[in-house]
Amino acid sequence: MTFIDEVKICVKSVIIGFVGAQIGLMINLPLPWLLGAMIANLICTFFGIKTQFSKKIFSPVLLLIGIILAASFNITLIYKIHLWIYSSIGMILCTLLGGIFTAIYFKKICNYNKLDAIFAGLPGAFVPVSASYLKLTNNKESINKVIIPQATRVIFIVMFVPFFFVYEKGYEEIISKEYNPIYNIKYFFEIFLLIISSLLISFLFKKIKIPSAPILAGMIAAGIFYTFEIVDARFSNNIINIAFLLLGSSLGSRMSGLKFREIINYSGHGIVISLLLIFLAMIFAYLLNISTGLDFLATFLSFAPGGIHEMIVISVAYNIDPLFVSYHHFLRLFVIIFAIPILIKIFLKN
Repeated sequence: MTFIDEVKICVKSVIIGFVGAQIGLMINLPLPWLLGAMIANLICTFFGIKTQFSKKIFSPVLLLIGIILAASFNITLIYKIHLWIYSSIGMILCTLLGGIFTAIYFKKICNYNKLDAIFAGLPGAFVPVSASYLKLTNNKESINKVIIPQATRVIFIVMFVPFFFVYEKGYEEIISKEYNPIYNIKYFFEIFLLIISSLLISFLFKKIKIPSAPILAGMIAAGIFYTFEIVDARFSNNIINIAFLLLGSSLGSRMSGLKFREIINYSGHGIVISLLLIFLAMIFAYLLNISTGLDFLATFLSFAPGGIHEMIVISVAYNIDPLFVSYHHFLRLFVIIFAIPILIKIFLKN
């Protein structure tokens, strides 16, 4: 099948996703280009509209998103990271405990099998978790059980956190800063360097059978280049939106066959684990505040497992160090991504 044929497969799903993203923007849906596109494709299945998305296009999209996620790093991280040793340990413990508690909930209360329970409850990393699970199984029931609670977690926490900050510190305008690159030879060379480096690392990871190789490779390559300020070029907001549109369309097209009753059921479980993870983030933020003096709100914002981009935007609005916030969310991503291969090996062996 040619590249043009692969693109044709995705056209209907992407058009539907674009409409969903526009509606998401109008109603202020969190991560509108991702979740709006996913929900729109899901809703279309209720009306018998079948959509598809090419697996060959899915991997390059993940690689781009990996690069995008690492774009908040800079050289300042090297000089500050030693100050965040205790909060780093706290983040790792919070992630592990969150994963254990939510997995127990899905296994004992919801009667999920062990693999579905663990993936549905992983406290963060919605994109890598969803991507890994889509490659692990084609079982639509399992996919729905995992992705809908995960998506609900992102929506609920991203909507809860701003209200919490308004209650605690008053209203502040929360506006995402636009990045407008200068399109010169230097810019295109740096983007080319990021993509090639990510592709090489992704190829290596695939050889040693690491799940989510494209997104992990993009995060590592771009994280190194941005942290040491070897490159400065970042993708424009339009490219970022397109990447999330494609990902959301892909996820939504794989979630066909759902009934409305099932969506309500899975979303309800997603809200329950969201409340559990918010409470756990507050506990760790409080403990770090009284033991190390770290600001409670800054730590809570860093530990609440919502969307990285949204948490960074909130940090800017409330004058909280965005690097502190992005680093801890990035750390949780790495903990979860490196845990996924171990989990898969254990369950495949059994």
